[in-house]
Amino acid sequence: MNLQVLRALAAFSVVIAHALHETEILAAATGRAAVDGSAWNLGFGVDIFFVLSGFIMMHTAAAEFGKSGASLRFFLRRCARVVPLYWLLTSSLLLGALVAPSLLAVPIGSLPHILASYFFIPSGRGVDEIRPVLALGWTLNYEMLFYVFFAAALLLPIRSGVVWLSVLMVGMALVGKLIHPHHVQIAFWTSPIILEFLFGVYAALIFRSGARIGAGPALGLAAIGLLGFVHVSAPWNDAVLPQFLRSGLPAALLVLAAAIGPVPPQRRPVFWGVALGDASYSLYLVHPFILRPLRAIWMKVIGGTLPLGLFIVFATLVAAAFAQALFRYVERPFTRRVQGLVFRVARRKQAATGTLSTADTESA
Repeated sequence: MNLQVLRALAAFSVVIAHALHETEILAAATGRAAVDGSAWNLGFGVDIFFVLSGFIMMHTAAAEFGKSGASLRFFLRRCARVVPLYWLLTSSLLLGALVAPSLLAVPIGSLPHILASYFFIPSGRGVDEIRPVLALGWTLNYEMLFYVFFAAALLLPIRSGVVWLSVLMVGMALVGKLIHPHHVQIAFWTSPIILEFLFGVYAALIFRSGARIGAGPALGLAAIGLLGFVHVSAPWNDAVLPQFLRSGLPAALLVLAAAIGPVPPQRRPVFWGVALGDASYSLYLVHPFILRPLRAIWMKVIGGTLPLGLFIVFATLVAAAFAQALFRYVERPFTRRVQGLVFRVARRKQAATGTLSTADTESA
């Protein structure tokens, strides 16, 4: 439950960050004062997502290490969870760029770039901009890299698998830090940000060890973790504290506090937090489709008559409502069908050696 609420927090921080950007455009057009978000590191939501991903993968697949066919089953489950909605929205964006290019204003790039976007291969679409067609998909490029590595780790017993995974990812991050490769894909994949997945893996190991803390220590950990949302402006910021330390460690503390802290009472705010956490993937991917049209509507209907802070509130609420509908009527049923297909294929392959565990039908 705590982790689902944390998912909602991460998704909303990204939405608000992009809504702030839309207010800058509105401010330039209307003469209204822009909303100053410089004190906040709202991109911190991405770091939370990466740590959460490492945690969830380790926790849900811990019993699968060393089992026959576990690697393939894991990777197919993850593809069934991530790919359908991403491909649907990427295709929608391509169609929208053809129908209403002025509204979306998205650089599509070449055919190789489009294909790379569909298959989670980092590809440049401009100078120093490694982004897929659906720009937010850059995070999924890292997710897929982690899934490949984690699937390979499942070939080994759990201790050996975790050691192998750790050595591989730390080694890649060192290559990126020390060598600074110029090749687009290698430079992207060796970013130290990949270590945030490892933080989640080790947080899951702590959780699975049985460690638990009370409300006071959990709130203390969470309070320290929430400092990741505060933007630190200092000359040493990037040089001494790269993102995986500056934001990744606070994100890891938040996830750890949510995991080993007490479960909150079943109250309405918690219920809504869990519901929004369930729809966090939909919210994360679909909100650009909502914010830009809302900005155009605001410009025509409201203009400069209201403070732009209200646009952030309005746009965030509309995006959340739309994401809930998308999750309920598109993402969840679509994903379940794809997962069912994957399960049936895997079950036929396993028929000669045994039955699938219930983990084979889990989604994260």
